[in-house]
Amino acid sequence: MPVTYVAVDLQAIKHNVREVKSRLAEHTSLMAVVKGNAYGHGMVPVAKACVAAGADWLGVSRVDEGLDLRQAGLAAPVLVFIPPLADECPAAVAQGLTVTVTTEEHLAWLREATESSDQPALAHIYVDSELGRPSAGEDLSHLIEIAAGFPQLHIAGVYTHLDSTWAPAVGALDVIKPGAELGAFGALVKAIGRQHLGRELVFHAAASSLFLLRPEYHLDMVRVGTLLYGQYPPTVPSKLCTLQLRETFQLRSKIIGIVTLPQGSPVGYGAEFVCRRETRVATLPIGYAQGLSLLPESLARRRFRWWRQLLRPLNKRYVIIAGQRAPIIGRVAMDQCCVDVTDISEAHVGTEVVIPTRRVTVSPAVPRCYN
Repeated sequence: MPVTYVAVDLQAIKHNVREVKSRLAEHTSLMAVVKGNAYGHGMVPVAKACVAAGADWLGVSRVDEGLDLRQAGLAAPVLVFIPPLADECPAAVAQGLTVTVTTEEHLAWLREATESSDQPALAHIYVDSELGRPSAGEDLSHLIEIAAGFPQLHIAGVYTHLDSTWAPAVGALDVIKPGAELGAFGALVKAIGRQHLGRELVFHAAASSLFLLRPEYHLDMVRVGTLLYGQYPPTVPSKLCTLQLRETFQLRSKIIGIVTLPQGSPVGYGAEFVCRRETRVATLPIGYAQGLSLLPESLARRRFRWWRQLLRPLNKRYVIIAGQRAPIIGRVAMDQCCVDVTDISEAHVGTEVVIPTRRVTVSPAVPRCYN
């Protein structure tokens, strides 16, 4: 086992997938979002676990991520969120990826890609919802009409992405019936599909936050990422956090050295932390190259003393040793950091440490170890 590694619990991920599925109507599909290396967990193993647990679709950011899933043998439908460039379209078509389109140019690129392939081009059209992203906008009906003229272009759905910070707000139609405004747009999408394609299109809008906040927005499919990895979105009130989620990710390392420093001793570059008492300091072989923050807790205290109460939630940087919190002290170096273990008698050289951190920022170079 490596000294520093990420422990990924695939059984917990499968459990979380089933928890989400249990809240969906029979007609609503689940897309497991595995972009960003599956939020730092490792894309391919996690994608396989999600599909095995019942996910109907997989969601990725880029074409190359979708190609990696196909190379690993995953045959599930894959939606690529970022519209492809012209030179990415042939591979996307050949491997059966469903790509996002927003312009006539995207349709032209896909049509050209089908000329050298016996596979149809699969696509969903994206319509922006006040996020300022490239969007089909008012051209939605026109794009579908164009696609209808090319049998090898298969537009299967339309989707949008809502900013969860204003999700609890209601529009004019929502005052009459929750979800009516988005539902009305969905009905329009289906009518356009019937008019130009002779069939209804899939329409989806909800990610993790809206999945919990607005069940009426589940529609034909939900795109869930954060929840599958055992975390609730910060915009969701605690009363709605009722899924029985399991922890899926732990960054772990081991103590490689311990020294006892007298009061007044500096720790780390720049002497930004000074021991206020005789301090037992443990060193861990992990730093900002592996994804830890650069700002030491002591620096925030020194420079913003009168804001201490406001800053406290931002600066509780710690690791867990023998079930106890040990604060990180001093500036985090590229490959090392120091923690105060004065009050943790169980801390010794070789003792395992759990480091709470943002998952996506943990370097892919840190080994992932799966259960």
